[in-house]
Amino acid sequence: MRKFKYFLCGRALPFAISILLVSAAYLALSLWLPRALAPIALVERLFSFSAGVFVVCSHTFSESKTAKLLLLVLFPWTGAILCFLQRGRGELPAAALCATEALSLPRKIGEISRSLCGHGGCAFSDAEYFPTGRDAFEKMLADLKNARRSVRLEYYIIARGAFWNSVLAVLEQKAKAGVDVKVIYDDFGCSLTLPRDYHKQLASRGIKTQIYRPLRFPSTAAGARDHRKLTIIDDRIAYTGGINLADEYIGETVRFGHWKDTAVRVTGGLALECSALFCEHWNELGKGGKITPDPSSLPQGNAFGAAFADGAYGARTGAAVHAALIYGAARSLYLCTPYLAPDATLISALKAAAYAGLDVRVMIPHIPDKKAVFALTRFYARRLAAAGVRVREYTAGFLHAKSAVADGEHCVVSSYNFDFRSMYLQAECGVYVQSAALAEAMERDFLSVWETGTELTKARPSERFTGGLMRLIAPLV
Repeated sequence: MRKFKYFLCGRALPFAISILLVSAAYLALSLWLPRALAPIALVERLFSFSAGVFVVCSHTFSESKTAKLLLLVLFPWTGAILCFLQRGRGELPAAALCATEALSLPRKIGEISRSLCGHGGCAFSDAEYFPTGRDAFEKMLADLKNARRSVRLEYYIIARGAFWNSVLAVLEQKAKAGVDVKVIYDDFGCSLTLPRDYHKQLASRGIKTQIYRPLRFPSTAAGARDHRKLTIIDDRIAYTGGINLADEYIGETVRFGHWKDTAVRVTGGLALECSALFCEHWNELGKGGKITPDPSSLPQGNAFGAAFADGAYGARTGAAVHAALIYGAARSLYLCTPYLAPDATLISALKAAAYAGLDVRVMIPHIPDKKAVFALTRFYARRLAAAGVRVREYTAGFLHAKSAVADGEHCVVSSYNFDFRSMYLQAECGVYVQSAALAEAMERDFLSVWETGTELTKARPSERFTGGLMRLIAPLV
């Protein structure tokens, strides 16, 4: 009921109405005017042709071009305008992978991160894995209570409830004590969970806030959202993973059965790099003053890791890091993702690993949160299974974890889904950690979930049709 209220009274409703009205108007024009006026038909064809040339010449991957060209055929006017408005999504930077081919996997990932997003490998003190949102919440709350200088939060979804209310109470207390508290949240992600003026409510509590890309029409980046999940405390402790600040992530609210998620807590240099990612994003938004991370009293460490991130559009660090992890695995690769719709390069990497005899396993949900996207996930899962990749579904509920572990040593925990939107469009972040102890914890959790999962079933005719249809527009959803 609260979400419905926010939809009616918030910023999502006028934005949605604007989209529908403009789309209806263009659809009417495309159906009526060409029949009524021959010159308009000529203009339509020239306009659509120019949009097609623009798409073909754009620097993006072939799957995205195919989806846009299909849109042009179906809706010449509307499709052409959307093609012009939507920027090209960068290809997987294969050159970065080739340039680091002779390096070990940790150094390769460090160089990829340094060259594409400016943050190379670094030493860190400790990394702790959380197999559930509840575990991460309890530790995070304790760390927030011990904050002395600064707290930084960046999340796609913040929803009022037990989770956020507990965090907010601590943030307000810390702000009153002089701690610098800053929050970034995505306007689309929070459009149904927070009221329109929530940033003003936070400001009244002493919490500085910036909203990522407020919903406006027209916008060339309405679909490019801030999907990051970051908590940084005193530039010394950082949390990232798949967990948003909402009750379903810690089991307070039940949606789609048990909500399986993961997170990681890192300290030392890796936490400082995560803080730098937040500061860069905060400064880019430009309405809260310039900030920089504070390296003073940084705890020493000798473990190796790398923080990596993507802004909306631009070089795609996350895709390159995941490709390097897959190609660099020598024995095993275990991957969790809620949405499985990778591009041809990542599919080829997973298939090649399976063909080479590696133990490649992928865990996906069994209970979907979005049925059309779930059909797409199963479509790709069956393609991978046919190539020897072992795929199972998490039957206890919805699997939202975004993690990968290779060879019992190399770990990635991030906000990236294994799909086009995360890899090539949205602002995302994550960490790579070389740690046998962390890998052991992640593998133990993965295998416990794997044993309770179910094998993929044979596709029904309706699933084949829906999956094939969604495949055509996968880069656009």
